[in-house]
Amino acid sequence: MTTTTEDFVSTLQNLGLGGDWEWKNGSWWKTPEAMDVRAITALLVLLEARFVAISATERPDKEVSLNYQWDVKGQLLSFTTATTAQHIPTIADLCPPADWVERETHEYFAVEFVGRENTKPLMTRAGDPIGINLHKEEVK
Repeated sequence: MTTTTEDFVSTLQNLGLGGDWEWKNGSWWKTPEAMDVRAITALLVLLEARFVAISATERPDKEVSLNYQWDVKGQLLSFTTATTAQHIPTIADLCPPADWVERETHEYFAVEFVGRENTKPLMTRAGDPIGINLHKEEVK
């Protein structure tokens, strides 16, 4: 386990994850415009990092920001990227714990996880629209 901020940033650089990570609010953050989530997932799986979560937020341009969180040797690593035309590659085949989160994100935010074989409903009922959390009108 790394002992200092510089050590951990060096570790991330050595793994090919870049050096522009920022420590804020108790975790390491990186927010580039585009990120190869499959390549990063493959590296983190090799490191035996523990998948924690994916959270989603609709953006003003109607794309969805996705925040991926991993526990790397006791350090929380978060990286944020966005969909393109509401699509992003799946990581569930590389990291099975991501399966349920991808299914839930698909149902609530209409994100298409490219490469998934199955997006059967997890949280919604038959007849519920895909993307039920999108484009909420203001309550008057």
